[in-house]
Amino acid sequence: MKLHLFAEWIGYTLGLLAVIAFALAIVAAASGFAGWAVVAAVTFMIAVTLALALVGGTVRHDHRQRRHTPRFPLPGGTAWPVKP
Repeated sequence: MKLHLFAEWIGYTLGLLAVIAFALAIVAAASGFAGWAVVAAVTFMIAVTLALALVGGTVRHDHRQRRHTPRFPLPGGTAWPVKP
């Protein structure tokens, strides 16, 4: 269960970082700052790769253990209903 929470929140955070880095790369490239555009683009690629690897690895582990895949809990603390 703790692996799920870790994978969910870190994957979500890395996804947000990727969106921000992508926006910064576009702004930097449009402004003529090629060096900063490359730094932001590399940050974007690393964040996306890490997020996909983390969440994908957790899903693969859960499938091997015959468990449900990770998903965010609802505000009341319960998880989304799983259909069999």
